[in-house]
Amino acid sequence: MVRCLIIGDAHIPRRAKSVPDEILNKLNELTDPKPFDYTFFTGDLITAFDFIDFLSLKTNNDVFTVIGNMDYYGGNRSAPLYQSLDIKLADSDKLTIGMTHGHQIEPRGDHSQLEYLAINEKSYNILISGHTHKEEIFLTQKGILLLNPGSVTGAWSFIASGIPSFILLQIDEDTKNIEITLFQLEKSSKKFDELKSYFRFENNVIHYRY
Repeated sequence: MVRCLIIGDAHIPRRAKSVPDEILNKLNELTDPKPFDYTFFTGDLITAFDFIDFLSLKTNNDVFTVIGNMDYYGGNRSAPLYQSLDIKLADSDKLTIGMTHGHQIEPRGDHSQLEYLAINEKSYNILISGHTHKEEIFLTQKGILLLNPGSVTGAWSFIASGIPSFILLQIDEDTKNIEITLFQLEKSSKKFDELKSYFRFENNVIHYRY
């Protein structure tokens, strides 16, 4: 089982002062005793370098970051525009996860453009993006899984949900089943809503499992 944390859009210190303690506690809980295998950070880190250090401690392998539009004015200018990871599956199969912040997509978060990017420009099966601050799990008609973890701080944007959130992606290499859990922090109760989605990877296409 490959466990990936998908998180981002911290916007510290411009639109948020810090990552909520409840998020940090939940990440501690999810990595006790086993850290994430990989972490994908969708950009607009700005100056939250301590949070990246924290994520590195919670991740066995790579912490992938991409540059967000606000990072050009902050301290994360060296991050690339795209990142990708190949997951080896049974029967010599391969699933490719790609990530970009998404500020090149207009209107922001447009599914058709993200699907086109994944298929025609990059050959991704799963495309992670941010920028909207609106958490989303969407399977396109051509079998591309679009994941947006929203903003870890619930930072403002034009179409933001305002909910601090992140995604846990789990891939079973043998069965090729994919389980996704979206964590959303209720600000009033300080408790998490957990929304699960189930998929399967087959013939280089992702399908709903239920």
